[in-house]
Amino acid sequence: MADWEPFAGLVSFVVALITWAPWYGDIFRVNRLAAPRSYRLVLGLAPIACLLFLLLCLERSAAKAVRESGLYILIYMALGAAALGICGRLLSFLGVSARDDVLERRNSAALIAVVGAFAGATFCFAGGNIGEVPGVEVVMVSAGTALCAWFVLWYLAEVFSGRVVSERITVDRDTGGGVRLAGLLAGNGVILGAAVAGDWIPDRFLHDFAVSAWPALALTAVAVLVERLSQPRSSIIRSVLTLSGYLLVAVVWVLHRGISA
Repeated sequence: MADWEPFAGLVSFVVALITWAPWYGDIFRVNRLAAPRSYRLVLGLAPIACLLFLLLCLERSAAKAVRESGLYILIYMALGAAALGICGRLLSFLGVSARDDVLERRNSAALIAVVGAFAGATFCFAGGNIGEVPGVEVVMVSAGTALCAWFVLWYLAEVFSGRVVSERITVDRDTGGGVRLAGLLAGNGVILGAAVAGDWIPDRFLHDFAVSAWPALALTAVAVLVERLSQPRSSIIRSVLTLSGYLLVAVVWVLHRGISA
């Protein structure tokens, strides 16, 4: 373990505290009489479930040195908590706010979208930890690449749909729109996380990532067409089928490509 890696873990822990303190503060303080308790419970448990999933990935699929070191596990968990905390703070820039839409306006569509966003971000970060990765800096590069691509694709979906994606959730309160966005974000997370998973080969990283990640761009293009063609207040059943389709495509592609771990 390099001397700076525990320091990186400490910094990540501080970042996690800074980003998650307002999140949980909002859950307990904002509009307590209006927002349903179930919404608060979901917002509170979703990040914890994501971190438990990350812990499972670290214990089963991370590098051998990580699996055999409790300190490494703590460092990578701190990195993951910081990454998810930053992602949570960035959601509002893409049109969906946990505080404003879920807690203040009691918007169930936004709640579904937020949960899908956390799932997608978690898949991206977890993928960067799978395989024989030589150190914290490589995890940061791998997971960071997947997360950046994930956010870019979400932004592209917003732009090319004419902001339909976010407006249906935040303005129309379209539950189906929230379900479809959650499916897209989770599906892209699966694809991009798998694209950065596997043993670290520096000379081939960007090439292998592009070869494995391109279906996420195709899935985003399909999602844009779906949103442009869908009517507001669309059928929940159709939206659930669309979500299932996104996830099925992602899983089938990952199983087809495999992971070189």
